[in-house]
Amino acid sequence: MNPSTPISALRSRWWLVPLLVAVGAVLAAIPQPEQVGTASTSVRYRATNTMLLNDPSSVNSATGAVAPSQVALFATAGDVPQRVKEAIAYGGNAAQLATEITVVFDPRTTALTFTTTQDSADRAELIADTFAQETNAFLAERQDRLYQDRLTASIARLDELTQRLDQLTADLASRPDDQALLAERDAVSRQYSVAYEQNDALLTAPTLLAFSTLASAQAVPVDAGGLGTPESRTSRALLGALVGAVLAVGIATLLGRLDRRVRSREHAEEATGLRARVVVPLAGDPDAAASIITPTRHDPLADSYRTLRNVVGFVHSSLGHPGRGHVTLVVSAGPGEGKTTVVTNLAATLAETGQRVVAVNTDFRKPQLSRRLASGSQSLGFTLEETQWLAATDLLRPTALHGVALLDLDRLGTPDVLARATATLIPRLSAEADNIVIDTSPMSVTAEVLELVPVADVIVVVVRLDRTDVNDLQRMLNTLRDLTSAPMVLVVVGERHAFTYYRRSGYALRYGRRYGYGYGYGYGYGSSARAPRPEPADDDRAELE
Repeated sequence: MNPSTPISALRSRWWLVPLLVAVGAVLAAIPQPEQVGTASTSVRYRATNTMLLNDPSSVNSATGAVAPSQVALFATAGDVPQRVKEAIAYGGNAAQLATEITVVFDPRTTALTFTTTQDSADRAELIADTFAQETNAFLAERQDRLYQDRLTASIARLDELTQRLDQLTADLASRPDDQALLAERDAVSRQYSVAYEQNDALLTAPTLLAFSTLASAQAVPVDAGGLGTPESRTSRALLGALVGAVLAVGIATLLGRLDRRVRSREHAEEATGLRARVVVPLAGDPDAAASIITPTRHDPLADSYRTLRNVVGFVHSSLGHPGRGHVTLVVSAGPGEGKTTVVTNLAATLAETGQRVVAVNTDFRKPQLSRRLASGSQSLGFTLEETQWLAATDLLRPTALHGVALLDLDRLGTPDVLARATATLIPRLSAEADNIVIDTSPMSVTAEVLELVPVADVIVVVVRLDRTDVNDLQRMLNTLRDLTSAPMVLVVVGERHAFTYYRRSGYALRYGRRYGYGYGYGYGYGSSARAPRPEPADDDRAELE
């Protein structure tokens, strides 16, 4: 995925922001304020039922069947939610209903509260009161059932001990000197006394946990929070525009992440593992971008190719190849990325320094180099077989550029055969020329370029922003690295540069802005010669002096 940031994604898709801002503002402003105002509300209702413990002493009573701390658990789990659901005819399940109530017991005041928040006042009061009533009823029933179970068990225990005591008394009447029997009867007698006291305590003081209603639920309106829908058309339009802007940033970022095109110089460097030594700026006019620079042309586009010439020359000199010309192979992953333009301008800038340059075409499927350099269609005057014994200079065609010759075997055979034949001619040409610049076919769609890789001293990798595919670029570089150890120079084409001026003095700044000189896009694209420089005005002349 493209590691683009939201800022870089918005730079390439800036049009999404005004588009979605306008769409969001229009869609938000279409409904009438009355329609929106009547349908929107954020008011809900809260109701609380308050109950009070009848006998505070039952909190610490040993006979209490329920502890106060357990009341909230009984109210929100088990039978109580189910009983409330049936009582109010709730459509959902009991567990969901239990989440709508909050039960709190305050041990300091012995108050038990049931609180709920609903969309209507009647429903809020109904749920709070019903939960309180059903909880109290459930506690009473449960404690009564437990009390009766304990009382029944106590009576049964007394009956059992009575029968046992009567049996032991009868046995002692027949064996009055039996000490063991006497001891057993005394033990059972003591157990009977304890059981009798417990039973009497249950009968005389059945202290149970019970609540009485202190205040029934009364619903009060509360603000549910959040932003309500604005009623004025202007405020709705502004809100819609804001939402549209946020969506634009999100969509642009997502598209940037999914984009497989190289969008920036940094992205090109990351994808190739190379440093962009040369950046060719974006030209607004396609004809100007494809034109061949001349020695009198000085603008960012021309200077970028001169920079490429110097970088390539430095790499060649560091390699050292005495006695023969330097071979530069210009490659790209896909078509239309600017290889031919780079070849023609690199050849032109090399010829500016007085070197003998040969531009070589090996893109035999869609040849463009001859059309750029040579005027008209010329017959080669030899066959493919004759190229093996003819002199290298006899194979070259003249061009419109002084010091630049052209080798193009187009139409003499199939692309693969011509590529191999051209590769065999390169060593012969290097003995006649100072520099050889080779234009190739796209590596993502053809294989002819692989015939030229072994003869290259330096490989120039051309990446065009917003066009080169990252996958194709990385596959091309992996192939090149497997076939050769020749150094590679990364050239990024199509980067937008800020308009700047060469500032040497206040006069130069004013003069450049007035007449269009300096390092700006406005100069030099329309013609190959510089326009005559106008004379400065009197005030400017005085400032210059």
